[in-house]
Amino acid sequence: MDKALLVSLAGFAFISSATPGPNNLLLVSSGALFGWRRTLPLLGGILLGFAILMSSAVLGLGTIVAKWPWLVSIVRILGAAWLVWMSSRFFIAAIQSRTSGATDHPAPLPRPLRFFEGVLFQWINPKALLLALSSAGAYIAIAELPYVRAAIIVGVFFVSGLISCSTWMIAGDTLSRYMSSGQSAKYVNFTMGALLLLTAFHILIG
Repeated sequence: MDKALLVSLAGFAFISSATPGPNNLLLVSSGALFGWRRTLPLLGGILLGFAILMSSAVLGLGTIVAKWPWLVSIVRILGAAWLVWMSSRFFIAAIQSRTSGATDHPAPLPRPLRFFEGVLFQWINPKALLLALSSAGAYIAIAELPYVRAAIIVGVFFVSGLISCSTWMIAGDTLSRYMSSGQSAKYVNFTMGALLLLTAFHILIG
């Protein structure tokens, strides 16, 4: 195992996991709406789903994408469309929020996203797909055997993702106190909707 590449991989994994993206925005919004305990299944689904996606990339998914590059465009469109729908829910909730009353405004989502939804979302998450493909290519020399390489890369990203995603989830949980009041809920919902919409726009043009 190349130790220099391992250090580089660890830094890259942490930075890419900590920066804003669809997964982190989902976690912060779910944490704000439902609290960190009810968001744990989504966190677990995201971590497992990305681990499966990364393993697939290391073990040969990149060759499929190289043969049919239009698959990435489809992923971009589907992922962006899903984020636009999510942002619309937050905008609707922000518009319909009332400045008087603490609990008489609609929730953007009726329930937290489930574990399997977090797993499946990774396959239409453009950031996750592009990150997996780029990492599989950039760190191909970290180990000679493909399965060892996959275990190292997936393990490093899993630890980095657990730390970073948990931080975003807990940050969202701290917003829950503001979600309960009408005027604050309006601002939080509008901000989350705008962030999701900007992320979708970035995905389409990125």
